[in-house]
Amino acid sequence: MINTSTISTLSRLLWTGILLGAGLAHVVLPEAFVAYYPTYLPWPQVAIYASAVVEWLLAVMLWSTMQRAAWFAIAALMLIYVPVHVFVITHHETVVSPPVAIPLWLAWVRLPMQFLLIGWAWWLGRRKTV
Repeated sequence: MINTSTISTLSRLLWTGILLGAGLAHVVLPEAFVAYYPTYLPWPQVAIYASAVVEWLLAVMLWSTMQRAAWFAIAALMLIYVPVHVFVITHHETVVSPPVAIPLWLAWVRLPMQFLLIGWAWWLGRRKTV
């Protein structure tokens, strides 16, 4: 059986990869994210780059004394991204020539996956020993 320390370490490794990779993607391909950015939100370029910085900071926090706060902040960040995923689904046909095309079925898969990510991060933050 896997002990809680192993679960914590594996989770931190996985989340570090997710956050660093997502942040890198936001910086390398910002136009891909802008294409799916909700039109009702302001400053798409600023938001895309800011999200990269936040993701990188959270990845670092996972390996610091602020780990527990990082888990809750990750859950909050994933929750903040939910409207973007809903926008991708509800406005999929209006997105014109995105650099990275997201099929509609994948957008539907991504939405419930977002809630699993939120729950995972929240659960890790609530644990007594992290």
